[in-house]
Amino acid sequence: MPTINIHEKVGYEIGKKVNLHSYDYYLGLLAPDAPNLKGFAPKEERWMAHQRREDYDDWRDALHRFYQQEKDHYPREFLLGYFIHILTDIVYDDFFYLKVREKILNDYSLEESHQVMRNDMEKYRFLEMSMIQDLLKKNHTSYDILNISSKELSLWKEKQISLFQKETSCDYITEDIINALVDEVYKELLMRIEP
Repeated sequence: MPTINIHEKVGYEIGKKVNLHSYDYYLGLLAPDAPNLKGFAPKEERWMAHQRREDYDDWRDALHRFYQQEKDHYPREFLLGYFIHILTDIVYDDFFYLKVREKILNDYSLEESHQVMRNDMEKYRFLEMSMIQDLLKKNHTSYDILNISSKELSLWKEKQISLFQKETSCDYITEDIINALVDEVYKELLMRIEP
């Protein structure tokens, strides 16, 4: 699954396409990973927050059902951000994980490949990251959603915006991969819901 900075990039690019750029939207993009506030959460907690299923098509269907059930209970932009985060996880895992890992395997062993990919994703930066962080700093609204409390989400948000963001470059997560990921997530978003 992608790191928060990649989720923010995908969300930012999709937000440009559908005119979404708000505190609630970016908070929603962060929210599904909030169970990891105190470290990598147990599988059950992560899966509940992500509506995760073993099969990717079942996962897509569960996410769509969740969105339809909850769309009147949350601000639209928050729930869209939440939806896009999870859809990005699905699309990345379904279409891009193995492609990126294949490139890494040219330089590293299979055992090392996942950690190398994770490190590369952690290094990913884009110009508008500081603008998103500034937007998230200006508001303290939060929501309870699924197994995530409002307090936990607020603390998660604060943790994410306090992370040091230095300029760096990636070896395997290229702009071509990011652009293809954005395009695929956007295509699936339009098939599933009206943004």
